[in-house]
Amino acid sequence: MDDITIRPATREDGPALGRFGGALMRQHHDFDPLRFVRADDPEAGYGRFLVSQIAEPRCVVLVAERAGVVVGYAYAGLEPMSWKDLRAACGYLHDVFVDPGARGAGPAKSSCARRSSGWSPGARRAWC
Repeated sequence: MDDITIRPATREDGPALGRFGGALMRQHHDFDPLRFVRADDPEAGYGRFLVSQIAEPRCVVLVAERAGVVVGYAYAGLEPMSWKDLRAACGYLHDVFVDPGARGAGPAKSSCARRSSGWSPGARRAWC
């Protein structure tokens, strides 16, 4: 198994976050175009959005690195109780994306373990 490092994202990770966020957006849209939107430039828009979430105290954006190269990311947040979703307040995993060339090396599993261990003391439950 390759050595994967999980760390908090920084603004400098914006291009990688945009690239992976854009790929995830396209994947969702291709799966269900009636439910998921497709933007003209998802790399720019979603990349900006993910970078904006880095400073949000109720959110976490993590990147997975292999040999100093970002190969994936996870985005999660503390969400309030939702009548719409019929769930209690929880830690909610919004996104996980791993570059196809890095899949199977453990970045998604490591990101989820890191996300669920200690960053969200206000969450009694986690939704993935």
